[in-house]
Amino acid sequence: MRKFELIEHTADIGVRVYAKDLKELFKNSAEALVFLLVNQKKEGRKEKAIKLEAESWEDLLVTWLNELISLFFAEKFLFCSCSLEVKENRSLKILEAKIKGIDFNPYSNKINMEIKAATYHNLKIKKKEDKLEVDIIFDI
Repeated sequence: MRKFELIEHTADIGVRVYAKDLKELFKNSAEALVFLLVNQKKEGRKEKAIKLEAESWEDLLVTWLNELISLFFAEKFLFCSCSLEVKENRSLKILEAKIKGIDFNPYSNKINMEIKAATYHNLKIKKKEDKLEVDIIFDI
């Protein structure tokens, strides 16, 4: 099963992400973001821990992606891989991740696309047969 594909959007850029479960959906969404940002896979050694909470899975997905965008543009930290858990605690959806990445030097590495944020535009995690699917639109 493919992880993601680009989708058409008039003013911004979109990806359709596929996964067998929520955990994989969050990982594959992060990989799609990195593909858009730098269009290359890197091996990460630097580690960071992230814990995020939201009221819905869609909110948590947008928060997760925007956290990775913020790390990239504010701290020059490029996400490479992660181990993560997603869970529910009462009404809260929780993501706990240990991410690996690299210090990204924009002078010696090419940024493929400037992404401002993941958006809520038509964002809905859907169950299709035995997999999950979500369309994510990024503001560029």
